Amino acid sequence: MEDTQFNNLEVIIIGAGGLAREIVSWHNTSKQKLNTKIIGFLDDNLNALDSYETDFRILGKVDLDLVKNSQSVIFAISNVETKKNLLEKAINSNVQISNYIHESTFIGERTSFGKGLVMLPYSILSCDSIIGDLVFINNGSQIGHDVHIGDFTSIMANVDIGGGAIIGKNVFIGSNAVILPGVKIPDNTRIGAGSVVLKSIKQEGTYFGNPAKKIF
Repeated sequence: MEDTQFNNLEVIIIGAGGLAREIVSWHNTSKQKLNTKIIGFLDDNLNALDSYETDFRILGKVDLDLVKNSQSVIFAISNVETKKNLLEKAINSNVQISNYIHESTFIGERTSFGKGLVMLPYSILSCDSIIGDLVFINNGSQIGHDVHIGDFTSIMANVDIGGGAIIGKNVFIGSNAVILPGVKIPDNTRIGAGSVVLKSIKQEGTYFGNPAKKIF
């Protein structure tokens, strides 16, 4: 992994939950150590790490005013509205936002992505795709060519998204789901774990099953 946004900076992770601890763990065990230093977390629950043995600490509640000009942040939170508000504030306050892209991932040619992308190990993002801001791609997921993924979307482990699919904003796709090539998924939609989406979805909601059907 070579991410210039993540080089030569002190990094603060926004959130101290499971995703934040995963990022720290993968960074600490990385073979390609970057010239950077994770110095701690910001989390509104100041006791979030009390049950874990860790060298890192919670530096304070989530307040971007605590971030210095020489520091950068990685977003490790799931609440969409919180991410929207914090992203807007970070941009307005010129807070640097890092991507975390693990060294074992693959990103194809001519693919672009926005601020704060998190890609965990063994995930693949193929060529000519466009990825929005604060998108999360978990372990082992495969994103095909010419895919569009909107802002704030979360893709869980081992998801397969076929070429040319269009995934809207604020979408959640559960582990082991399959999205067929060319399928369109609207904003604010949830796809259940293990579901298979055979055709485009016209109405937002929660979909589950094989083939995926609207349940909420």
